Amino acid sequence: MIEKDPTNSTQIFDANVTSTVKIEPTSTGKIHVDWTSVDKDRMLQAGFWGILAISVFSGRICELFGPRRVVSLALAFVGLTNMLFPLIAQHSFLGAYLIKIVQGMCAGLVSPSLFVMISRWSTSSERTLSNSVVIAGATIGNLVCLPLAGVLVSSSFLGGWPSVFYLFGGFNLIFAVVWYIIVYDTPEEHPYLSAEELEEILANRSLKSGNTVSSFYLMFLPWRKMLTSLPVIANLTPTFTYGWVVATFSSQIPSFYEEVLNFSHTANGFLSSLTWLLSTLFPIAGSSVADKLRQTNRFSTAIIRKSFTVLETSGCCTNLVNCQRNGKFSYAGAGANHLDIAPSFAGTLGGFGSVLYSLASLAANEGVAQIVGNETTAQNWYYFFFLTAVINIGGAIVFCFFGSGEIQSWDPSSAPKQSDKSNNSSLKSQNITDGNAENNKQIVRIS
Repeated sequence: MIEKDPTNSTQIFDANVTSTVKIEPTSTGKIHVDWTSVDKDRMLQAGFWGILAISVFSGRICELFGPRRVVSLALAFVGLTNMLFPLIAQHSFLGAYLIKIVQGMCAGLVSPSLFVMISRWSTSSERTLSNSVVIAGATIGNLVCLPLAGVLVSSSFLGGWPSVFYLFGGFNLIFAVVWYIIVYDTPEEHPYLSAEELEEILANRSLKSGNTVSSFYLMFLPWRKMLTSLPVIANLTPTFTYGWVVATFSSQIPSFYEEVLNFSHTANGFLSSLTWLLSTLFPIAGSSVADKLRQTNRFSTAIIRKSFTVLETSGCCTNLVNCQRNGKFSYAGAGANHLDIAPSFAGTLGGFGSVLYSLASLAANEGVAQIVGNETTAQNWYYFFFLTAVINIGGAIVFCFFGSGEIQSWDPSSAPKQSDKSNNSSLKSQNITDGNAENNKQIVRIS
């Protein structure tokens, strides 16, 4: 978004990410929008209100209608409205605010869809790494967006800051088309998988065969058992605390860099992108280690998840750089735990997580408004950072006491997959010829 604060500076907020870049006010050839600091904080919250409004149902929507269509439509709408945002923002704050809310609703559909894809496509031994690689896309987006946005808003190209929305809006439209072309909801639907590849996925994933789109229409969703499950509550608690941390770093730290540390806008953008670079590498490395540890069978899944959650918390409470970098270890900890305890409802739990994530983001931005306010002193910022550390530690403690790594009894996938295991063993003990490969594939699909 764009905001003019009492120090006569403006700010960009891209709908695709929660990061901000401070820029100088108008010059010849640049478009300017006069927003106060309060306007800025409210606009930063708008997208999270949209996510909050849809997230309770977003996971279920993705499970029922499939990630392929849901994500394509969401990306296309965000891309289109992003390109219209500069024009609307110049004429109506309310109009821009409503656009951000609707964009937040679209964003709230994307994250649960990714969890549904991971649950359906990844094997148990690669689940943690798959989760981190997929989610790393958002981090890479910040890594590219921040320095590029800093360059664009400093220029007079297409009015300065509006060029950011035009560029990333266009990217969203392209990605929407690419996603629809190359992505399939389930392995069974993919036209190019061999019988061996299909059997490997179906036999080694946690999701029980058959618990996909068609059967979800008839499957009873155990709301009461799910919402009263201690492992679920324990899993969702770090989601709230991590949402607070991410909102703090993405939306507020650029302001701290400029107002307290007096960094230039260009340095601000590139420094922020550096931390996103580190947070791209750390979750993938951590998740690889987590999967290797799980494959040794020396540690339970719960112990591994809790250990990485504690590592994430300790890093976030150390300093600002570690906050963003080590915070990504949560992808190998609590961030992947819902795939362990309820693979059949990974999207639904992902939606619940998005609700708490959005509430945490709203609370964090409001916390800055209340604690820091317009008196942007270093002392006020330190009070807020201390509160952030306390909240993060609390979430880790809850997860360590009540978290679990086992599939819960109310998830249909908790039933032993004896037939799948026996079929997998027999296939491994024989050579599948080209002549019977298609028959085996049909048998797998029917089962």
